Amino acid sequence: MKTILKGPRITLMHLEPSMDNAKLMHAVLFKNKKYLLPWMSWAKTLANTPKSIKDRYNFLIQTDKDWENDKAYEYVIILGDKIIGGCSAASADIINKKAELACWLAKDYRRHGYATEAVHLLEQELFKNGFNKIIIRNDVLNKDSVNIAIKAGYELEGVLRADKWLKEEHRFRDVNCFAKFKKK
Repeated sequence: MKTILKGPRITLMHLEPSMDNAKLMHAVLFKNKKYLLPWMSWAKTLANTPKSIKDRYNFLIQTDKDWENDKAYEYVIILGDKIIGGCSAASADIINKKAELACWLAKDYRRHGYATEAVHLLEQELFKNGFNKIIIRNDVLNKDSVNIAIKAGYELEGVLRADKWLKEEHRFRDVNCFAKFKKK
């Protein structure tokens, strides 16, 4: 997998583990934590700034290990010289030739097509590297994420009922499962 993917407006880049990169990534996440929190449980770690920077650094170290072992491919989304989000192929399954794609954007960059462009860039790279199926899961209430999957040409395979436990809400939420297959 390439570590840099260039699109018409954005670039996807795998960040090398460093405290400077952890600080850059943390700044974007911390600024957007209230916006991200309802949909991304990992955003809870952003509550304590110093701990969170160390968490981001450890995350970058882990993503390097996952990349080397073909388990996941984590990118940041860059517009100009700013990190505006992230896009990843998590749970990469080389044997079954499938991966789960996830994407997030800073609130100020939503609804400009950047997430859809990021999804297209990463899916093209995955298909070029032998993957056959890409999955996008999202909370049924996350309308922005649902719209990205639909705009990117993913088909709803089904709804996983009561699939996600939300501790804060003391209830389960349903999760959509969208998929796209490599064209033959």
